[in-house]
Amino acid sequence: MKIGLDKTRIQALLIAVPVVILVAAGLYYFFFIRPTYGVFHEPWLAQDTAVRVVLKPVLVQSYVSSLAPTGSRFISGVPQVSSLQQFAFRTEWIHKMPFEFSFLLDQRSPEYFGVLLFVREHPASEAFDSLVDNSGFFNGLYPIRWEQQRMSRQGTGQLIASATLPIPSATRASVSESWPRYIPIDAPPVTGRRFIEIAVNNRNGALMELHGALERAVTPWADVNLERRMRQLWPVILDARLTADLAGSDRLVFAAEIVCATPIEANDVRLTVQNAAEAVGRYLRSTHGFELNGSATVSGDTVHGEYVLSDFEARLRRALGG
Repeated sequence: MKIGLDKTRIQALLIAVPVVILVAAGLYYFFFIRPTYGVFHEPWLAQDTAVRVVLKPVLVQSYVSSLAPTGSRFISGVPQVSSLQQFAFRTEWIHKMPFEFSFLLDQRSPEYFGVLLFVREHPASEAFDSLVDNSGFFNGLYPIRWEQQRMSRQGTGQLIASATLPIPSATRASVSESWPRYIPIDAPPVTGRRFIEIAVNNRNGALMELHGALERAVTPWADVNLERRMRQLWPVILDARLTADLAGSDRLVFAAEIVCATPIEANDVRLTVQNAAEAVGRYLRSTHGFELNGSATVSGDTVHGEYVLSDFEARLRRALGG
């Protein structure tokens, strides 16, 4: 009887142990591996979404953690760990950053972009909404106008916030002139496998609208002639995509792909892309000490650009208290 019971227990263990391992592995994959790639905001896509800005902080997690003090990984709620930090913030979350941080902009109104901010939290991290609600985070994203200064929780690990981004009347007039007939569009595709991924469907003038809405972000680096040239070329662009990936310590590689109406116009866009990159590089060098180098080429009707941002690590380390 005892031998039979022992055999039964052994058989049960032989079955139970692999099952437990499989369940644990499945849960780890579902919560920690699967969300590393892909996007999770698609159920929230509004009709006529023209711009998707997707950040995957988890893809640079190990690099960011290496720049922060070791103690910040274990101590919860430390407001500031170094006098070199430019501002105080809770530090433990930087070691478990969100799986996704996305801005979705739609063109349902000619007067403004509809804006949705989506965050997919890291399941082992502090609640992300507690970090940003009423913290000045939303005010810092001016001129976006938020419906409320806080995020709304939508299911497990998902947060959203809604807003509008006003489009100046002069820009609206220019858009109406270049795109007299609005056409329904599909959201530009993204992969969710890049640290930064910006995709724009420009069939209804989204790039021109963005330029007008975010003019304060453009004028510090673009002179009057460059801005004028950019406005002239927005109508010849059909789609645009910009990605960025960490390619080693202190090295961020940007890749641009811009589809134009014709090869001749693509060459005009290439020249303006190079001029704009040089202007941005001069601005970053003079204000932050960063370096931006690279070039753009043309293949048929498409402009390809590759640029490398470097010399940012020391500043990032100081910001993290390292």
